[in-house]
This record gives sequence, structure tokens and C-alpha cells, in this order.
Amino acid sequence: MTAKPLSASHATSDEFHIRYQNRNLRSHSRIGWMLEKWIGIPLNLIETLISYLLVRPMNWALRHLDGLSYKLEGTRLKVILQHALFPVIMIAGMFIGFAATDAGASLQSITTLALIPVVIGLIVAPLERLMPYSRNWLEGGNDTSVDLMMFISGAFWNGFAKYVIQTLFLVGLVEAMEAYGHGLWPSHWPALVQVFLFILIKDFFRYWLHRALHEVPFLWRFHAAHHSVKRLYWLNGIRSHPVEVVGQAILFAVPYALLQPTAEVAMVAILMQLTIGIFQHANIDLKLGFWEYIFSIGDNHRYHHYPDKGVGDSNYGGEFILFDILFGTFHKVKGERPHDNIGIGTAPNYPMTMAGLYIAPFLPDQKIWAPENAEQTVDTDNPRNNLVADV
Repeated sequence: MTAKPLSASHATSDEFHIRYQNRNLRSHSRIGWMLEKWIGIPLNLIETLISYLLVRPMNWALRHLDGLSYKLEGTRLKVILQHALFPVIMIAGMFIGFAATDAGASLQSITTLALIPVVIGLIVAPLERLMPYSRNWLEGGNDTSVDLMMFISGAFWNGFAKYVIQTLFLVGLVEAMEAYGHGLWPSHWPALVQVFLFILIKDFFRYWLHRALHEVPFLWRFHAAHHSVKRLYWLNGIRSHPVEVVGQAILFAVPYALLQPTAEVAMVAILMQLTIGIFQHANIDLKLGFWEYIFSIGDNHRYHHYPDKGVGDSNYGGEFILFDILFGTFHKVKGERPHDNIGIGTAPNYPMTMAGLYIAPFLPDQKIWAPENAEQTVDTDNPRNNLVADV
């Protein structure tokens, strides 16, 4: 497959009205449609408020960088940035992580959790506008509202998972391991090595969970919420169904319970995972070279979001790509850049409201999302496929 040019269109969002309405559940499912309509009223209201108070003003401000973006194309400065951004931000993230733990920051700190997405957004959102991988991914209507709500709900469901873990066997497992559990962890190793070792061990669990989410039909029902996105940008990596969030949190508690690294190592590891995760979904045109054979970032993950499952069922690594290489699920075509047509090929009509994403996996008939059940010819979730001229 030959990749199509991604920067050929110089049309900017200033020239068009962008649709800010997320696609609802199909009325083919009467029960689901009614649930979304009535139970989803407060969620839909919040989506609309976030649209007017945050998303539209943010898009308006970022559009002012478009002119500078075109001037940057083909320059030596852009080439330097394409090669240097990832390693520089990774190194900066490590220093910030260790400095934050020394200053007493922890994952239990509400301030820490609130500042992380704000700081990342202030850095990455302008970079996406200045150096976009695909200009078709610069704006997605009101998908940002849903992603922000998913971030908040994810924090809630992660908290819920902690209570589930406390009522299951993991507390007893930690207590049973207490006598010799700390001896399993190489606490005498350099702190940075401990951080990446912990990420690698967690990624082993993540790889097999992620692979199961794709290859087991029942689990795919829940993971489909993540793959419903029509563009990749820095925030939508956190779009996950609550069932997946809780299950993942419980699974990831296992290596922590068994190995018991220090809280500082776990804190820095989480920050590094977030940093790597940003480069999985960021709409930034980087030249990553050998880094893509170490980390699950850039083109690796763009292939993973292909609508064709023959390509998309690959590159499962959360942070590292090692286990994909070892177990034969690594996909990368030499000399090719992935195209920007992503989503669920068998379910292009998947709902895009938060209420719809919550309800969809529980509906018995998943075929209602198939192409033949389209109720409209307009794609309101990828506005650049249906741009309405300013009149």
C-alpha cells in the first residue's frame, strides 16, 4: 500500500464552519437510542458547554499558528525539530519526574494529576499545529469535549478500581509477599534503570491484555471505544471504556504487588509512560528513526489505528515495541508513511458521544455500526470530510 500525501491540502479551518455535534447512537437500536437520549442528557449538556467554553476558543487560538506552520515547512529548523523533539522531551520528562518526587509529588496528589494534562497540552497542542503529521487531524469537531470527559471519568474509574483491588486477593498477596517481596526488586540499581525496568515489566502485561482486547470479540466490544476516533492527537490516547479502565488497573496492580518498587520509582514510571503515550497519538510529524524500533510511538501506532484489521491488529505495545517484535505482531513498512484514514472499518457509524460510547458495548447487535446501516451521508465526526463553505 502506498501512503498518500498528508500535507497536500493547505485549507485551514478559518475557511469553513466546523461541525461540533458528536454522532449519536443509531436508532436501529431502540433501547440504546432511548438510554442515550434520556440518561445521557447531563453528559450531552456537558459536551455542549465544554464545546463553547473551551474547544471552540482553543481551536480559534491555535489556528493563528497555521501561517507559521506553512512557513516552517521545508526549513532546516523543522528538520532539527523532527529529529530532536522526542529525545529532548523524554530526557526533560525524566528530570522533571525525579525532581517532582524529590519535591514530594505523588500520584495521590490531586494537584499533580490536574497539572499533568494541562502542562502536556500547553506544550504539545501548539507543536501539533506547527508540525502536523496530517492537517486533516488538526480539528475534530467536538471530539475534544468527549476526550476531556473521558480523562475525568478515567480518573474516577481508576479510583474505583483501587477499591475493587482492596476487596480482592491483591491486598493479601502484598501482605504475603512482604517478608521477601522487596528482595525481588533490584533497589540497588540506578533509579533510571529501575524506572524503565518497571515500565518494561508492566508493558509485558499490557501487551497481552491489548492483544486480547483486539483478538477476543467480547473484549473488542469495549476496546472499540478507543478505536472509534477519526483522528489521532495528543489527548485521545485516554479515550477508553470504563470496563477496560478497571480491568487494566487490576491487571497492572499485579506486577506492582509482586515486585513492590518504591513509590518514587512508580511515580516517575507513570510520568514516563504518559510522555511516551503522548508520542503515540500526537499529530506531530517527527523523524523518529531507530526510536520506533524501541518505543511504541509514531508510525507504529498510526498503523495500529488503521480501519483494516489486517494491519490494525498489530503494534500492541503500550510503551515499548519489544514484545511485538518478539511475538510477531510488529508492523512497519520500510519507506512508507501511514495514511490518515483511521477508525473502525467494520463500524464507521460507531457513536461518538460519551453516553453512546458507554452504552454501545452492551448492545446485543453490534452490526448496527456497519456501513450498510448508515442513517446519513454526512460524517459529523470528521468535519474535514464534510466541510461546509462559509456563506
